[in-house]
Amino acid sequence: MYLFIGISVIFVLIYFYFKRSYSFWKDRGFIHMEPSIPLGNFGSVGFKEHLSEYMRREYNNYKDKGPAYGMYMLTNPGLVITDPELIKEVCSTSFEHFHERGLYVNEKADPLWKNVFTAGGQEWKELRAKLTPTFTSGRIKMMFPILSEVADRMIEHLKKLNLSEDGLEMKEIYAEFTTEVIANVAFGLDIKCIGQPDNEFRKIAKSVFDPPKWQHFKNFMIFALPDVAKFFNMALTPRFVTDFFLKTVRENMEYREKNNIRRNDFFQLLLDIKNSYVGMTLNEIAANSFAFFTAGFETSSSAMTFCTYELALNQTIQDRLRDEIEEVLRRYNGELTYDAISEMKYLDMVFKETLRRYPILDSHMRKCVKDYKIPNTNLVIPSGVTILVPVYAIQNDEEYFTNPEKFDPERFTEENVKKQIPFTYMPFSEGPRTCIGLRFGTMQTKIGLIKILRNFRILPSKKTLIPMKFAPNAGFQLPFGGMWIKLENIK
Repeated sequence: MYLFIGISVIFVLIYFYFKRSYSFWKDRGFIHMEPSIPLGNFGSVGFKEHLSEYMRREYNNYKDKGPAYGMYMLTNPGLVITDPELIKEVCSTSFEHFHERGLYVNEKADPLWKNVFTAGGQEWKELRAKLTPTFTSGRIKMMFPILSEVADRMIEHLKKLNLSEDGLEMKEIYAEFTTEVIANVAFGLDIKCIGQPDNEFRKIAKSVFDPPKWQHFKNFMIFALPDVAKFFNMALTPRFVTDFFLKTVRENMEYREKNNIRRNDFFQLLLDIKNSYVGMTLNEIAANSFAFFTAGFETSSSAMTFCTYELALNQTIQDRLRDEIEEVLRRYNGELTYDAISEMKYLDMVFKETLRRYPILDSHMRKCVKDYKIPNTNLVIPSGVTILVPVYAIQNDEEYFTNPEKFDPERFTEENVKKQIPFTYMPFSEGPRTCIGLRFGTMQTKIGLIKILRNFRILPSKKTLIPMKFAPNAGFQLPFGGMWIKLENIK
C-alpha cells in the first residue's frame, strides 16, 4: 500500500514538473507548439522524419503568426526565429545578446569539442582571431595542390569501377575523397583512403557522423539536458575517437618538429600559431583540427552529393556547366588552378543553388546570453534560451524563392542576388559567426565537381531516389538508402 502511494506521489510530482516546465512560453506571451510529455516537440524526429523536414513543416504552420515561436526539447525551451529582420538582429545587429552557439561543451570529458565552432564569449573571440589568418585566399591557394591531387586519385578510382545501370553510391565515394583531403590538410596525413572503406581514419570518420542509434539518442539527451549531462560528465565524442585524434596530433606534431618538416597545410599553420607569441596548446591544436575535420569532411561531401544529384536530373544545366569549365580551362592551357575556378561564374551559381536547396546545416543555433526585447513587440527573449534559425525551411519558402522545389542556378545571377531579401539565404550563417572555413569548403567541393564533370557524364540510375527523401536519423541531410548515380565515361 505504502509503495503504491509512494510511486503515485512520484508520478504526480513528475507530471507537475513537466506541466510547469511546459508553461515557459505561455507565461512569457509567446505563441508556441503544444508539447507532449516527455519528449516535448521532437517525438517524431529521427524516427518518422528528418529534423529539416520537421522544422520546415512547423515553420510553415507558424511563420505568419509572429516573428518567432516557442518549442521544447524535452523540457528545455527553444525559440524558432521565422522573421528575416529578427534573424538579422540575432546573427548580426544585436550579436552581443546572441554570441554563443549554445552547443554542449564539457572540456574535461570532451576536449575535442572546445574549439572555434563551439566556443563562446571572449574565448571564441581569441580563437577566431588566432585562426582567421589561416583561411585567407592566399592560404587556400597554398593548399590547392593537395586538394587537386586527391581529386585526381578519386577520378582514377572511379575509372576502375564497373559503371553499371544500378550506378554507384556516390555519397560514400565523396566522403572518402573529403576524408582524404581533410586528413591531409588538417592532420598532415596522406592516408589514401579512396576505395578503402576499412581505412582506420575512414572508420573513425564514420563513427563520428554515422554513430549507432543509441548514440543519437544519447546526443539528443545531452543537448536537451546539458546541465544533467555535465553533472554526469557525459561526452558527445566516444572516448576511442578522442584518444585517436589526440594521439594523431601529438605524434604528427612531434615528428614534424623533430625532423624540421614543413607542409603547406592547415596543421602547419596551427603549429606556427603554437610557436608564435600567440601560442596554442596541444589540446587546442587537436580540438581545432577536429573542428576543421568535422566541418570540412561531411559538409563538402554532402554538397557534392546533392549537386551531383541535381545535375543528373537537369542535363541542360550539366551541359552548360561542363561547357563553362572547358571554356575557362582553355584560357589556362587546360590546367586547373585557383584563379581558373574563380572565373567559373556558372559553377558558383550551381554551387549556391545546391546549398539553397540542401543547406549543410538545416538549422543554425544560437544562445541568448542577455535578455533581449524583440523590436516592435512586448516580447522578451530570456537569457539562457536556445535560438533556432530554420535555414532549410526559409531557403525553401515560396515567399522568398519562387517555385523553391525547382533547381534553378539563375537565382544567383548578380542581378537576382541583389533582389534577395537579406538573411533568407545563409547556408554558412551570417554575421560575426559566419563559417570561418567557407572558402576552403567551397574550393574543395568545386575541385571535386570539376574533375567529375570533365571525366564523366552524370545520369540517374535505376536506383536513384526520385523525389528526394532524407534519412530520418541522420545528423545532416542524407539521401535515404544512399545516393545512387550512373556515370558514363566522356571519351
